[in-house]
Amino acid sequence: MAAADSGGARVEGDEVDVADGPAGLADAALPGSGIVPAEERGRGRLQRIRDTAADWRGWLPVAGLTVLLVIETFFDLRRAPTSSPWLWDSYLFVYLAGALICLVLWPRPATRLSRSGIAVAGVGAALMAYALISAAVTPRPYVSYTVIPRAYLTVPILTAMATLLAAWALIRALPPAPLHRILWWPAAATIVCCYLQWPRSAAVHESARLATGMGGSAVVHVPLLLAAGVTLSAALAGWRRWWSLGLTALGALAVVLTGSRAGAICLLLAGVVIALQWLRSRKAWIGAAAVVVVAAILVAAVPVLHRLFNPTDELRAKNLDTALKFWSSAPTHILIGVGSGRLWPWYAFDSHLLWTPWRGMVTTPWGPALNSAHSTFLQVLVELGLAGCLLLAPVVIIPVVVLIRRLGAARRQAQPDPDDVCLIVLVATIGAFLLDTYLLKNYGASLWWWLVALGALRRRPTSSDRSETQSCDSSAPSTSAQNAG
Repeated sequence: MAAADSGGARVEGDEVDVADGPAGLADAALPGSGIVPAEERGRGRLQRIRDTAADWRGWLPVAGLTVLLVIETFFDLRRAPTSSPWLWDSYLFVYLAGALICLVLWPRPATRLSRSGIAVAGVGAALMAYALISAAVTPRPYVSYTVIPRAYLTVPILTAMATLLAAWALIRALPPAPLHRILWWPAAATIVCCYLQWPRSAAVHESARLATGMGGSAVVHVPLLLAAGVTLSAALAGWRRWWSLGLTALGALAVVLTGSRAGAICLLLAGVVIALQWLRSRKAWIGAAAVVVVAAILVAAVPVLHRLFNPTDELRAKNLDTALKFWSSAPTHILIGVGSGRLWPWYAFDSHLLWTPWRGMVTTPWGPALNSAHSTFLQVLVELGLAGCLLLAPVVIIPVVVLIRRLGAARRQAQPDPDDVCLIVLVATIGAFLLDTYLLKNYGASLWWWLVALGALRRRPTSSDRSETQSCDSSAPSTSAQNAG
């Protein structure tokens, strides 16, 4: 909008004064003219740096989260700074410190959760509170001829609560931009760093299967898949399209290289839903088929990945048999569980109070069992009973219901939302809960899950929120530059 007077014209939107005559046009930059004054050219880069520094509330939480995930990828924060055995692991202190920083620097939230997000976070916290009470009153477990101190049952639950708290504090501090923008740098760092540290992890684990400090090869596929979902969402939205597509391919390849059967199933499930929602041309389907063929050739050619074709696991079968026998042995066990940590005091092994036995099998009064449940659903059912399952159910069902509603609305409008990709991948990873333990364990992977879950279940921004959204990219501090990608 321009306001004219006798002395010249003023372009209010860009705050550029234009004087009458050719001299004025030569010294000012008209929007869209491509003319940039000499003094503006000299000050442009410095001004962009100043704008970015002034917008620290937008980029600081993104930068902090990115640094945290890089550290988690290279270093195993399950360890404490002290020598073994330890009681308090590094995850607890790091996540509590991160949550405190976010709450102090951002006392007023930049974004708010929707009712679904509040329900997921609230019920998740209630599940952990119930597990903490259960761990505090259950008989101390007797495993591998050793009575486990009660502190080794309660501390892991406190760390799980700190993980949820850190994810909630980070999400409320992040700007109300689309999820693929605020998590793009953390996702990129997670994917790239998993390859950079691969030689070191292969030497530590004595296996060529990809693993990181965030989790072993049976666990890390969840954060890798979630990170790939973020970058794919960005690519579909046109945000750094080619970089995002490249990172998505690397992320999907990393999931395959973990050799995890749960990872392969989750990747396939997410891929099918995304393909049905977004692939509308013959060329797109041909490209997707080519990716599947290349992945199949890779799995067939690499011997360490042949385990993907073997769905059986004798040790898990023994673990399941022992767990169900113990759980069904008394009505109270069925209703409220046998006690958190009573059958699987896994933290005693992680903290090196006890050394992990060969093949992970331990001797219990109820039969042989693995040193951990290796299933979120099984652990909650057996140790927390049907009451725990009632608390876990909304955490995993609400994202599914929200996704179904969003995909149905997108079908009716024929306009799929790229940010729904993040939710699709999140729902696909719930399948991994059957084969390993998350939320109550594996805190690095759980932080990623909570971040995407709560981020995808934020309140949709209003028009005023969008106008106030600042850039999450330090190289593009203005909203117009963000939209340009």
